[in-house]
Amino acid sequence: HVDFSSEVTAALRVTDGALVVVDTVEGVSVQTETVLRQAMQEKIRPVLMVNKIDRSILELKLDGEAMYQSFLRVIDMANVVIETYKSEDMGEIQCNPSHGNVAFGSGKDQWAFTLNKFARLYSKKFGISFEKMMEKFWGDNYYDAKSKVWRTDDRDKDGNPLKRAFVMFIIEPIVKISRACIE
Repeated sequence: HVDFSSEVTAALRVTDGALVVVDTVEGVSVQTETVLRQAMQEKIRPVLMVNKIDRSILELKLDGEAMYQSFLRVIDMANVVIETYKSEDMGEIQCNPSHGNVAFGSGKDQWAFTLNKFARLYSKKFGISFEKMMEKFWGDNYYDAKSKVWRTDDRDKDGNPLKRAFVMFIIEPIVKISRACIE
């Protein structure tokens, strides 16, 4: 909010990090850009929270792939702002879910997750290291359940469409639980 800009600047001077909350539907607003700029000026590393996923599930009724694309758009918008205002001495500070510095959730419903949680859960199931699992869950990674192999294209060997790993292993279970709770 515009009225809190001076408070943000004062608070950033005594903090170690900044949790920047961005609406998944609305995207990065002018005030979000201002807060990110202020954080970059104070050399504060931001962590991104993609909020209001409940709206995507229950109100907009988006499918998993549309939700992924929405999240990607919001993260990319935030990263453009971060890249614009960052100092060279800050190093790599881009927000990327596979680096563990992006959370997804619903502030209203009081739940959130990072890829870390799911990577720990599924790394045991697949017998893949936690680090590799983190990378599999974001980007163009697809699991071919029939062949039991990971692919980087969205088609199996027979040309059938595959679901993105993020959608298949994370979003679809959350959507099922959310809709079951509402019903």
